[in-house]
Amino acid sequence: LLAMAIHHKKIHTTPFITYHRLTMNLSLINCAAILTTASAFVPAKHGATIPTRAAAKKSMALQMSTWYEDDKVITLVPKFKIKEGMKEQYTALLPKFVELVKANEEDTCVHYGFVGPTEHDFVICREGYVSAEGVLKHLENVGDVLNQALQFADIVDLMVQGPAEELEKLKEPLADFSPDYYPLVAGSLRSKKIR
Repeated sequence: LLAMAIHHKKIHTTPFITYHRLTMNLSLINCAAILTTASAFVPAKHGATIPTRAAAKKSMALQMSTWYEDDKVITLVPKFKIKEGMKEQYTALLPKFVELVKANEEDTCVHYGFVGPTEHDFVICREGYVSAEGVLKHLENVGDVLNQALQFADIVDLMVQGPAEELEKLKEPLADFSPDYYPLVAGSLRSKKIR
């Protein structure tokens, strides 16, 4: 019908031509938009890469998929030497330490326990905390029992390990124990899956 109308000049052709040109222009705009979007996923020339949302999301997903994270745990390793003839009295106190930690340090203690005694009557406490503040909270929590334990054993060595900035917070409070401080090496990691 449109062809017949044009043939018999019953309608003017300009609207049709204008519509046709408009359609072509819109098509060109759409093509340009598609090419622009596609280029966001293609490396730029000379080795540079165009940053995109997709790339950022991919990087974030990669980080989330890793099985490890930065190790920020503060580890204390006190070594006790049981005094002569005091093994029974000393070891009887160890469960009290553990019970106090269970009851009061849920948010700050990573792990806690004792190993020993050895054949030479040494005992080591293996303990880890989320921060320097966690360490200080622990010392306050077990202070009374620790004072009892020190009647039957001496602390002959104390290692404190963790991020350097956290160790600095402990140097004054722990000065009486004369510990050795071991700052974590950059890149130290901890599993996010194994707890």
